[in-house]
Formats: sequence, C-alpha cells, structure tokens
Amino acid sequence: MSVQVDLERAPDSETDLILLDGQVPATTIWPIAGGKGGTGKSTLTANLGVGLALLGYKVILVDGDLGGADLHLFFNQISPPRSLGSFLTSETRSLREVLLPTPTENLKLICGGNELVGAANLSYLAKERLIRHIRALDADYVLVDLGAGSSYNTLDFFALSNYGVVVCTPEPQARVDAYGFIKNTVYRKLRRRFSKSEQIKEVINQFSKQAGRRTGRICALVEMIGEANPQAGREAETLLSSFHPRLLLNRVRRRRHVDEVNRFLDLVWEYLSVKMDFVGYVRNDEAVLEACEKRRPVLLESPKASASRDLYNILMKGLRVPDRLHRFNSEEAGKLSQVAKNEARFW
Repeated sequence: MSVQVDLERAPDSETDLILLDGQVPATTIWPIAGGKGGTGKSTLTANLGVGLALLGYKVILVDGDLGGADLHLFFNQISPPRSLGSFLTSETRSLREVLLPTPTENLKLICGGNELVGAANLSYLAKERLIRHIRALDADYVLVDLGAGSSYNTLDFFALSNYGVVVCTPEPQARVDAYGFIKNTVYRKLRRRFSKSEQIKEVINQFSKQAGRRTGRICALVEMIGEANPQAGREAETLLSSFHPRLLLNRVRRRRHVDEVNRFLDLVWEYLSVKMDFVGYVRNDEAVLEACEKRRPVLLESPKASASRDLYNILMKGLRVPDRLHRFNSEEAGKLSQVAKNEARFW
C-alpha cells in the first residue's frame, strides 16, 4: 500500500489528489430498503454515505425512491438541476451526466426523478437499463436509497447486491414489514432465477399459495424444486446461501429493542433460510431531527451526538469498513467525529 501526495500544487487545485494504492477495488453496491415508510432509510443513506467519504472512499448516493425522492434535501439541494428523470427520458445517455457534487469532494449524488410522472412505474427495459448503469458507476461504494414497500422495482433494485441493508425500527409493525420485505425478495429472486422454466415456476407459485396454510418454510420449497429438478434444487440452495442482507435497527429507545434482534434473525433463518447479519443500531436522538431541519447530515451537524457515534460503529464494526487512510482502526471508530468536525467547515 503506497501513499503519494503531490505537494507542489496549490491546496485548492482540482488536481491535488491523494493516490491511495495502485489497484482499483471493485465497486461495492449497498441498496438500502425497508418494509415500510418512515423507518429513516434516506436519513441513514445520507449519513452512511458521508461516513464512507470521511473514511477516504469515493462514494455515489443514488436516490432510487422513484416518485418519492427526497435524498437531495439532506444536502440542501432544493431544486436539483439534474436528476434520474433526465436519464429515464433519455435526455442524457449516462448516469455520469446527472451526477451532482457535494461539498465533500469524494461524495456525489444522483437525485430521484420526482418531476417525471410515472417514474415509480418503470418499464422492464427502463429498469434493466438503469440497473446496468448503476453497476457501471465509477465509485468505491454506491448506496441506493429505495422506496418503501415491496414493488417489483424495489425488490429488483434491492437484488443489485446480496448484501443490501434493511432498515427497521423497534416497533412490532416495522419488524413484520421487514420480514415481509425479505420474504418477498426471496420469492422474487427464485422467480427471476427460474423465469425460463415453466415447471419450476409452477412449483414456486403453488407453494406460495399454500404457504399460509402450511409451515411456509422456504427450505420445504427448495426441497420441492429439487424433487422436480435436482439441478434446479442445487441452484436454489446456492442462491439462498449467497443472500446475506444486513439488518440495521433505527431509533432505538431501550436496551430490550436491541436484545430482541436475535429472535428476529432466528425467525428469518428458520422460515426463509436466509442468514441475516445485524450490523448495529442507531439510538433515538433529537440531533437527527435538528440536522434534518437544517438539511444537513447529522454526522456533520453534530459529529459527537449519540446517533453519530452509533453510525461510526456501524460503519467500522458492523459493516467492517476500514479507514482507507490508515488513521485509526475499528476500535477507534469514535475518532471519526474529529474528521467529521473538520469536514463540516466546508459545508
């Protein structure tokens, strides 16, 4: 690992770069979703993106909440000059053309297309084109903020990665919706994987209709697929074993809210055959609301707030993102507050 700093150029030069290493890592995509609205997905997407940028990574945030986009408001961009609408109507040929800068040099934003009527109901071809271009974005991390619910578009965007993040609040209703979202994602993945096999599609459809009257365990469905076609059964097992969504608990008010997480994860494993990882929690904090009112990420508005400290731990411990500049390790995640404080001067 080598670090090269060009000291001959003026500090404000656009070409004043820090070269971190000789190899370009593959882009990591994190879709961020949840079963219901109001769980704080957009707030967390904005702040996780800022945190990744503070750790030295090149980050692009994509507002995938088509028809209900609001991610740009966390960056004080009231009327974005460019958005996904320009891309979806083919006014621009590439997502790179709708990238918007933020005060942090290595953090860029792609706003949603609220101005485009019908944006939430993409055609299959438009959706696949958008997915291809998201995959091709030049960044270390691409975070995609998804809308609430389990529409096919939302499920397919969540399937951009096997390691997407599901945001849930402690309320029982939110847990039910989060479970439903994961369940719908599993069915959607299986249906898409076997879309060309009428035999397997029929097995899946029949099972989904009967699941409420039987155990409903996905492992039973995999067995049925294997009985119909052994090769398809093995493919279904591989598909499920590679799917590892993360759970992020937001607005935690009591310790028991965190203690209840393991029971939820066990339920997901028992009935859906999905190994879900808990990456951490964010405490309920008035500082988050105050930052939202000022249209700023809480990491920059209140770097030492309890919610900010929780986010540092989620990034470096739960999501296991190392500091790319080698300033501190995961046990020193709290030191990100000083980095955030310094960065906030430019916002």
